[in-house]
Amino acid sequence: MGVMLRNAWTTIIGFLLGAATYLSTTGMKFPETKGEWGSLLVGVLMAGMGVVAKDATTGSKPPAA
Repeated sequence: MGVMLRNAWTTIIGFLLGAATYLSTTGMKFPETKGEWGSLLVGVLMAGMGVVAKDATTGSKPPAA
């Protein structure tokens, strides 16, 4: 269980970086232009990378203690 909790940081960091990327380029508003939608897409992909990185390091079940 400890391995799974430690690896949750990759997910949290991915979401934070994704949100920071979007907010730094467009601010707190709904995307309207192609550039803003692109920024949102990059932010979502960064958040997805955090989830994928976590899944890749934890595997399907935690190692036996």
